[in-house]
Amino acid sequence: MFSHLRPSDASHFARVEDPQSSAPFALRLEPMESGWVRVCVEGELALTSSSLLELAVERELQANRHVLLDLSRIDFIDSAGLRAMTAVVRTAKASGCRLRLSSELPAHARRLMEFVGLLPFVPIVDDTDPGER
Repeated sequence: MFSHLRPSDASHFARVEDPQSSAPFALRLEPMESGWVRVCVEGELALTSSSLLELAVERELQANRHVLLDLSRIDFIDSAGLRAMTAVVRTAKASGCRLRLSSELPAHARRLMEFVGLLPFVPIVDDTDPGER
């Protein structure tokens, strides 16, 4: 399911979809000029898809790459999606790499992350420059 997703480099673009789920979900890895990797999530971040997000982000962090997580195209997030977000925040902290959220975070996702207390641990930044925050 995840074997064709390779670590990113300057010319690499990867997209993975979950064939075992009827819920819409896609994940893209895009290298940025800054050296960061943008992880773009589309569709539902839920029980059947959250592990794909977790694996992709953890893989980039373990390869010592900073990650900008772009959730601007998610339609839905449930407790499994929030659990995956919590897991990648912990992995980022343990790895010493930076994890940032794109400023295009949908209102419904922002409210949930505020409610569970996740936002203080992952800065929201401009998409074009994740920066040093």
